[in-house]
Amino acid sequence: MNKPRHIARPFACAILVAGSVLATLSAMAPLPVGAWQLSGSYLLLGLLPYVVYVSLANSLDGCPLVAAGAVLLGADLVARFGLHVVYVPHADLMPAVWLSLALTGLALPAGVLLGKPFSRYLGLPAERIGHPW
Repeated sequence: MNKPRHIARPFACAILVAGSVLATLSAMAPLPVGAWQLSGSYLLLGLLPYVVYVSLANSLDGCPLVAAGAVLLGADLVARFGLHVVYVPHADLMPAVWLSLALTGLALPAGVLLGKPFSRYLGLPAERIGHPW
């Protein structure tokens, strides 16, 4: 096993757990009776970028994997807390749809492109080279 896989995988798992917790918290809304309501659509839209990130984890190693996760989690935190894209009962779903598409289509590729130059400086491979056969 090569060393970058051991370095990047714990960070990828931590980013996945943090993103899942963030998506769950942003999909919950307090009710006047003292309970909490969980929106399934907000939860699925919040988890979509992280599902795509996990699917990229098998094809990327090292710095691009960690950078893509860091950019994804940072952009998600800014959008959830800065722009207040959280679940509110009887609110429109479109901001969550656009956020999910933007995180998946813009933040993940930007993180991968950002991580490739750093992998050369750290002496880590930018991507896994070779085939399993």
